[in-house]
Amino acid sequence: MVKDMGRAFFISSLRYAPGNWQHMESFARSMLERGFDVRLLISESYRWMNRAYNDFTYYVPDSNGPLSILTGVGRLICGKGSFLHGCFQASPPSGLLLVMWHPLNFWLARWVKSNYPGVPVMVWLHEPYKEDKRVYGVKALAFSLVEFFQTLSFRYIDAVILHSRRGLRLFENRYPGFPGLRKRIPLHFMDDGPGATAGRRYISFLGRADRAKGIDLFFELVEIATQEGEGWEFQIITASEIQGYLHRLSPRARESLRVINRPRISDAELREGAANSLAVLALYKETMQSGVIPLALMKGTPVIGTDIEGLTEWLQDRKTGVIVSANPSVAEIKSAVSYVLTHFAEMTGPCRESYLKTFDDGNWEKEYGWIRELLLG
Repeated sequence: MVKDMGRAFFISSLRYAPGNWQHMESFARSMLERGFDVRLLISESYRWMNRAYNDFTYYVPDSNGPLSILTGVGRLICGKGSFLHGCFQASPPSGLLLVMWHPLNFWLARWVKSNYPGVPVMVWLHEPYKEDKRVYGVKALAFSLVEFFQTLSFRYIDAVILHSRRGLRLFENRYPGFPGLRKRIPLHFMDDGPGATAGRRYISFLGRADRAKGIDLFFELVEIATQEGEGWEFQIITASEIQGYLHRLSPRARESLRVINRPRISDAELREGAANSLAVLALYKETMQSGVIPLALMKGTPVIGTDIEGLTEWLQDRKTGVIVSANPSVAEIKSAVSYVLTHFAEMTGPCRESYLKTFDDGNWEKEYGWIRELLLG
């Protein structure tokens, strides 16, 4: 048990990224259980998700556009009346973890190092950099600015935590002279148990729906499988805009698809979606690491994923899922679904075992025990 009386470990996400809430919540709980004092310094937009930790949360107004970011710097760090001065005067930091990239992270890390020398600053780095920015067109400039501020912030960072082999490799290639700690630690989830094996019905798409996540293939599969009389039931749970895809489905295909589509989708709804599924699709064209895979494995649900590094690091073909080619045809995906439906009973146990071994936050001590030594310095 460690508790530096009068000091608190801060977990900060100035950018709203709802998929990361469950990881922050898990990390906060894991630290509290080990006697650390914890504070959250997060975007106001997380308020609707944060039920357990409101009493020790500082909410920061969102800063997304260039103007709001500039004014955000002033509110955050300038003078004795600044937001950070008030937060840290009440709870001096013992450490700081930055969760999502944001331009203000640079000023936040620098401010902490300037005002509290010796306090370690850590970052969860989901994506070190974009390897080929040209394919993103006009967005390439935005990605370059992201990497510029990210590079500036590293002079104030003591430890970088990557969530995949690919992420760690890219970081080491891009920042070979970084003097701090480098750790590869999978995304952690709070376990709420496996789903019941009886009553499962769906082949599901969960989470953000865009072309890079294979949403086109999902809707093509729904249409073709229905027209060919497979009798499969499908499900999509997403906060993304999908009305165009739904309108293009035939009436028969639309009847085979359960849709949960609202601007706000809770973690509980995504977990329920994984639990009532026979298979979850992750037909990604590109990813650094997937939050869908751990969620499905937690519920004992096999995953059908493409043959890309961000997925194959975590999936065992024909054991915890089926790996299809990087650019699969619908026929190949159908064959994978058929395999899972036939072998579900023998796959669900290994799925659950894989989650417990790799992604469960019960592994916190093994993966993050070094933080205790870092904080005591």
